[in-house]
Amino acid sequence: MRARGFKRGGVPVDHRAPFKTGPIENAFLPMNAIVQLREHRCAVEPIPVVSVGQEVREGQLLARSAGKASSNVHSPIPGIVRRIETTRTSGGFDSKAILVSLEGSFSMLGKRPERYLWKSLNKADISHIVQDKGIVRVSSGEPLYEILSERSDAPGFVMVVSALEMDPYRRTEEELLALRAEDVVDGCAIAARMALPARIMFAVDERIEPATLEPLRELAARSELDIAIQPFRRRFPQDLPGQIAEAMDIADPGTLFIIEPSTLVALHEAVVSNKPHIEQYVYVGGGSIKRPAILKARIGAPIGDLIEECGGFSGHPETIVIGGPFRGRAAADLDAPVTRTTRAVLALSPEETKSAPERPCVRCGDCVDACPEGLSPYRLLKLLRSGRPDDALAAGLGRCSSCGSCSYACRSRIPLVRYFDEARQNEVRR
Repeated sequence: MRARGFKRGGVPVDHRAPFKTGPIENAFLPMNAIVQLREHRCAVEPIPVVSVGQEVREGQLLARSAGKASSNVHSPIPGIVRRIETTRTSGGFDSKAILVSLEGSFSMLGKRPERYLWKSLNKADISHIVQDKGIVRVSSGEPLYEILSERSDAPGFVMVVSALEMDPYRRTEEELLALRAEDVVDGCAIAARMALPARIMFAVDERIEPATLEPLRELAARSELDIAIQPFRRRFPQDLPGQIAEAMDIADPGTLFIIEPSTLVALHEAVVSNKPHIEQYVYVGGGSIKRPAILKARIGAPIGDLIEECGGFSGHPETIVIGGPFRGRAAADLDAPVTRTTRAVLALSPEETKSAPERPCVRCGDCVDACPEGLSPYRLLKLLRSGRPDDALAAGLGRCSSCGSCSYACRSRIPLVRYFDEARQNEVRR
């Protein structure tokens, strides 16, 4: 099958950082877990149901969903609730956080996992489990039961399981396809029971290893689902819904539902093993990390613990990024906690960041060539700097996906995406 790709914009990402595949190890258990209650800026904050000084079990409910765009939050470790306070997240918004200090015995870790025959459950039962266990879509932090329930009201969509790792570093989704392909396909079946997609497509890199692809093909053939495997060309930001839809010649990206293998693994563990969303697969890498690795970390673990487990720093990092190098956010310190949407922690060296002062725009047009949405970033910036945000919105600012391609391509080192995000946030506040 020929590889697909979007027809305009984007930047090449042929280089990939060296990485040794193998079993995914459990990260150190945090002595103090800082559990943030909001995963993204637009989320509704859950309501805490514990108090300071209270003893909690592993997997016990810490905060209950406050309704739409909110999800249950569970304790990743057994211990004592030490603080409940408002903190500033790495995403730049405020959220309540619950600090749990490790104490007591584990009820899940080291125990034989429960196994439920989920195929005997109906759609309502599965939806209740997914809601109760606080499963969120890893790429966005949205409650999974809520998204799938909305999709079930409009069947006929295409569910895309995206294992596309379009930056030079991350390997998490590809590794999960290689190591837990059966659980990923089983997670597809559970999601399909809830939402009834017309078909399921696995989106993979055209250069994916045959050792990963062949077992996946066999599992897809044995399943009762309509599963196709589609390779995509490696060009950032190929993993965005709009670019996948354009590559597939689908006019409306809204007919696609994008989900990641890591989300499907969490869904499988919730329904089959009765396990809340208290763990996250995190890639730890970058030029300043001694031994890059994928770790299965507990929610709330400080990113410094993950870096220490990978051998620490091999040199002084220029910056530490939570998320990918294009769309990630700089970490304020090493105490920043792992959340359900933390997919990577990158300690980037000066050679990788190539820091340079911002210079005036020379109108070279590189940002226009790089934009996958067909926008003119330099014109948008000119409108914003001249105090004309309404004109910038009319020129397409609202269509910006914040992919970072324009900033990467800019030879004047202008942080275009930062200016665009700030302008849109100001517009929301107005």
